[in-house]
Amino acid sequence: MNTKKEIKTFLTWLRNGTCFAVTWFLILELIAKWISGVDTISIVNLTKTIVWTAGGVFIFCVAFTRLFIRRFGFTARLTIFMSTIMIYEILFFNNLGLFADENHLYQWLIFFAMILCLYFICLAIYSGYRKKKCELYTHALQKYQQERRSENE
Repeated sequence: MNTKKEIKTFLTWLRNGTCFAVTWFLILELIAKWISGVDTISIVNLTKTIVWTAGGVFIFCVAFTRLFIRRFGFTARLTIFMSTIMIYEILFFNNLGLFADENHLYQWLIFFAMILCLYFICLAIYSGYRKKKCELYTHALQKYQQERRSENE
């Protein structure tokens, strides 16, 4: 394992992910402000957006690069990521004051249902991807075996 290469990959993903996610959330925030008739974004909201988004991207990079977790497969990495990001989002929502009192049980249930739904969608997509890769590998192996047989005859 090349640690230098893994550090470079981690930092590259961190940079690219933070740029993409912050841009996306700023666009969403601008749309929300525009709809509500507010013309500006406060420095506090901008800072919160950048810090919380960078934290989420950091969690993603830790879960999916091989710098910290070396031997896990995709399913284990996805489980680690979804569990950690759910806790992180709960802290974020509490910081924003969303779902703060007990009367928001339905919102919490919807939140957990969405997380579970996204988790199972990711697993289904990965299962289809893995099945297709297995079929391609099997086809290539069969073709190789046929070529070897024809060479030996």
